[in-house]
Amino acid sequence: MLGLWDTHRTLPLLEQTAAFGERRQQVLAGNLANIDTPAYRTRDLPVKKFNEALREQITGRSQSKPLSPSSPISPGQTTTVKSIPRELYQAHEISDGSQSFQDGNNRSIERELTEMTKNVMLQQFSIELMTAQTNLLHAVISERP
Repeated sequence: MLGLWDTHRTLPLLEQTAAFGERRQQVLAGNLANIDTPAYRTRDLPVKKFNEALREQITGRSQSKPLSPSSPISPGQTTTVKSIPRELYQAHEISDGSQSFQDGNNRSIERELTEMTKNVMLQQFSIELMTAQTNLLHAVISERP
């Protein structure tokens, strides 16, 4: 598992998580903005597929050559993180079995607000971890305790 000591790998993953959260927040806000639009169908990003892509990046790298805090990275060792496929940032209509109203809209303000809250919490967590890792790197570089 990646930890705070592994900032050169976790920072790009956290950046991708925060970017995904930002894009998802835009989509969810669009759903709220269209809550009364006739025939509007709610949309969302594929969260499960995004999580699987992140998991593949982490496990794929650790299966090839596991690292531990006691085994430093050599200068020639590759530590790049692949970017998440663009299609995971594309919003798709969701069909979660929610009822459709007479105007053809499948609105659920409760679902939208719940998803927005979960999304904000995940994005905030990612940013806080990035800040903590950056502060840790800054402290190490400046040789402060």
